[in-house]
Parts: sequence; C-alpha cells; structure tokens
Amino acid sequence: MDNLSSIFPVAAYWAGIQDLNFHGNLWLVILLGVGIGVLIGIFGIAGRFLMPPFLNIFFNFPYNVAVGSDLGQMLGTSFMNLIKFKGMHNVDYKLGGIMLAGTIVGVELGAQLLEWLKGFGNILVLGLTIHIMDLILSIFYAVLLLWIGLVVYREARGTGGEEMEGGFPVGEQPAIIARLQHIRLPPMVSLPVSGIEAISIWIIVFTGLLTGLLVGLLGVGGGFIRLPAFIYVIGCPMVVAIGTDFFENIFSMGYGTFTHSLKGNVDLLLVVVLLISVALGSQIGVAIIRRIRQQKIRVVFAYIAFGTILVMGVKLVF
Repeated sequence: MDNLSSIFPVAAYWAGIQDLNFHGNLWLVILLGVGIGVLIGIFGIAGRFLMPPFLNIFFNFPYNVAVGSDLGQMLGTSFMNLIKFKGMHNVDYKLGGIMLAGTIVGVELGAQLLEWLKGFGNILVLGLTIHIMDLILSIFYAVLLLWIGLVVYREARGTGGEEMEGGFPVGEQPAIIARLQHIRLPPMVSLPVSGIEAISIWIIVFTGLLTGLLVGLLGVGGGFIRLPAFIYVIGCPMVVAIGTDFFENIFSMGYGTFTHSLKGNVDLLLVVVLLISVALGSQIGVAIIRRIRQQKIRVVFAYIAFGTILVMGVKLVF
C-alpha cells in the first residue's frame, strides 16, 4: 500500500511506527471493503462478521491486526450512523451508562485474551502445524458464521419471511429469556425511558461484559447480540434499543480501537481504506435491497457464511 502513503501521510506514519507496513494489493483490498459494505447494506450487522476472516483468508493479515483494524473502521462507520440517526432522543442513557461498566471491562478482557493468544506459537494438529491464535479464532468465527448462516437460512426458508431479530421471531420471546427479566438480584434499578420499573443491575452489566468480550476478541459489533439482548433480556422497546445500541457502539468500538492500537493491532492505513470502501459499498447494498426481495437474497448470504467456514478450514490445512 505504499502508493497510499502520500495520500494519507498520518495513517502511513502511524502504521510505520507500529511496524504494520503491509504490502497488499490496494485495489483488491478496496474491492473487499466494497463487497463487505454491500453485504452490510443488505443484511445489516450480520455482514460485519465476514471482515476479519476475509482479511486473514485473502490477504494474510494476522487475526490480531484484522480484528484491531476492523474495529477502527467500524468506529468511523458508527460515527456516520450516529449522524444519520435522527432519533437520539430515544437513547436510554441510564441503561447505556450502566452497561458500559461491563462493556469496557469485556472489551479489555477480549483484547487481552487476543494478545495472550498472539504470544503463543504453533501447535501440531493431525500432523499439521497451525498457529494457536489462527486455530482458536477460526473456530470462534466458524461457530458464529454457522449460527448466523442458519438463522438467515431459516428466516428465508422456514419462517415465511417473518421478521427476525437476533435469531428469534419478533414478538416471540423464549421462555428462558423471559424469566431473566424477573431475576431480583440486588441492587435493582428502574429505567423510565425504557419503561422498565425494576431490573437487576447485574443483568445489564453481564450483558455488556459478554458483548464487550466479543468486540475485543473478535472485532465484531456487539450489536448483533446486544440489540436482541436489549429487547428480549432487558425488555426495551425496539426504538429505544436501536438508539441505545448506537450509543454503546461509539464507546465500545472507541475503546476497542484504543486498546488494540496500544497493543500494535491497528493498521491505520488499512482502517482508512476500509472505512471509505465499506461506506461506499453499504450505499450500493442499500440501493440493491430496495429492488430485490430480501427473502431470496438472504439465502445467498447463508451460502456465503457456510462457504467462508469451508475456506477457513482449507486455509488452516494448507
């Protein structure tokens, strides 16, 4: 990416300081960013799960750099979404503030865990020499992509196009999750903006801890789990859940980018390229989804998720 140094000198300088001067094909990286952006525009946050595996598979970026750099571009995207979102008065700042106590700790734990894995060497698996970080991260991504792919496929094939959120039909609350709302573990807190009279503060903090861990370790937006958790676990109305999720994203992505940059995991030059290309691609994706039935195209995304799992397995072997 040497030809970008003159265009983005600050980003290039920071990449040089952190010894992250990768020399990938610029146009292929841009093409990847646009492609992921299109998927995000069509499928929302589910498309974001593909970025770190693709950076590793097609450009050999180490997972720690792929995770840290993807968080950087997601932070920029979150700011742009925040500007476009007109309903910030629907944010439950009290809920978001309490959850941040768990979110920040979770992000740091995830980043520290990735740093710990980065320090390991190789392991022999069935006669194959594989880096421990690559093996564990590939397993995590494979499990998440399998889950996402199955959810999307079920939505397209088995639910007759019923609207889904986090894997559950909207308006249908699993009994085990409904019971979580009635745990009375003090201290309790009321959330007037969300219309909640009392909920255990530990439910909120643990939700933030879990989603933050995913952000720090895998570089994936916590919103994929946090948004349905707001709705099904905490009991927020949809519009409040969306606004509060935007609020949370700014801080979780911001801290994630900060702590990963301190650990040498953020290639700022890559962040700039991905931010621009993903933003462009997402606009294309939004235009496409207005012209094509979602139910049909979601099957394609499911196959992409399953195919990514297969390619990750092949890359580990070869």
